[in-house]
Amino acid sequence: MQPSLSDSELIVRAKAGDDMAFAQIYERYSKAIYRYIYFRVGESDLAEDLQAEVFLRMFEGLDRYEDRGWPISAWLYRIAHDRTVDTIRRQRKRPQVPLESWGGACDGPELEIDARLDYEEINRHMRDLTDDQRQVIYMRFMADMSIQEVARLLGRTEGAIKALQHRGLQSLARRLSASV
Repeated sequence: MQPSLSDSELIVRAKAGDDMAFAQIYERYSKAIYRYIYFRVGESDLAEDLQAEVFLRMFEGLDRYEDRGWPISAWLYRIAHDRTVDTIRRQRKRPQVPLESWGGACDGPELEIDARLDYEEINRHMRDLTDDQRQVIYMRFMADMSIQEVARLLGRTEGAIKALQHRGLQSLARRLSASV
């Protein structure tokens, strides 16, 4: 069995046209990228579409990618962030269709509505956090990254990441308990 290749080795191979290297990058990061996007947009179909766009853009940009010692995940999260922000901006410009006019049916509508309301409430309160706190919380809990990974990706110390996470979670808890 072949040992796990580093991100740098996978990039070199993918640039050389090795489809298996690209597949390994996808396998390694696709779930985390999906979670990161999903918790920003709140729709599974849209999150899947954006996830596919992230990896398509990575594939298209491989020849321009320069290894500067950062993990490939930093580039993927940047692409995911940019695509998500663009999508959210476009959605804000579209008119909203009232729920009553939607003719679709779903299994357990009460459960889906409750889950959607919980998500919307948390997301609304997340927008009240600072950009740094929000980004750390997304990366830690939605993308399932370690303190060390977040610190490296954001160019901060582990202590700074812990402090941002702590303050963000405290603020979120206060806001959520006040709205109950």
